This record gives sequence, C-alpha cells and structure tokens, in this order.
Amino acid sequence: MNTIFVHEGIEFDLTLTYADTTGVEWAWTGEQVDGVPLMAQKKAPGGCETPWKLTDLYWELGPLIAIHDGPSPADFRAAIDPDYADTVAAGYVEAPAAFGARITTAPVPSPAVPQLTAHHLPPSPLEQTGFRRFLSSISGRSAS
Repeated sequence: MNTIFVHEGIEFDLTLTYADTTGVEWAWTGEQVDGVPLMAQKKAPGGCETPWKLTDLYWELGPLIAIHDGPSPADFRAAIDPDYADTVAAGYVEAPAAFGARITTAPVPSPAVPQLTAHHLPPSPLEQTGFRRFLSSISGRSAS
C-alpha cells in the first residue's frame, strides 16, 4: 500500500505523525475513504475520537506539520564522523574516563590581590597645601 498521499501538490508521508495548528497530533489509521487517508488523534482524551479525512483535516485545522522521530545515536555518529568504525579501530577514540581525566585540571591558584591602603590613594584635596589655605581664608580662620 502506498504511504505517500498528495493533496494540492503537497506530499504527506502517512508513516509520520502530523500536528495541526492547535498542537493536536494526528496519525493515519491505515484506512482510506474515496482514496483519501483517514487520520485520527493520537491522544484523544476529551477530544475527537472520530477519524477525519486528511483533506478535511488539512482545510479545517491545517497546515499540518510533520513530526519526525529524533535521530538515533548512530545517526549522530554518521553525521559527525561517517567513518566512526575506522576512527575507533585506529585508536583515535579515548575512553570516557581518559577524556575526563585529560580535561579535568586543578584550578590555577590566583595570585594574592593587593589590598589598597591609604598610601596608595592620591592625596585628598583637603591635604593639599594651597586648598586648605584657600578654605581657611574664606572661612575667616587661620590655616593650621
């Protein structure tokens, strides 16, 4: 039986689950009516348990978004290193424990941070010679 259905130029792979615009997932029941696949909700608690024609579902709640299964670990390996078996055989793959030991390093001690004291700071304007004399002159007191 053909698992590809074409509607208005759009191919639907009936082996996949589809989500409608409300987020409900629909799957093919394996049945057809007038050559149109029947779709049923995957989980229908309180929802519609009656199958819909894919064309009606498309028009009422579409567009339909295909939900693909996630890639397997083998798919990831093939995408990253298509010659993974050759890489392992050549010894370029290290054990997780060896990798962990290689990347784990002792923290580098930071040098002691010097603490600022009063003699590291610039002198206060009040301690400068001319400024104190100026303040004394405007206050009417004598400079000390």
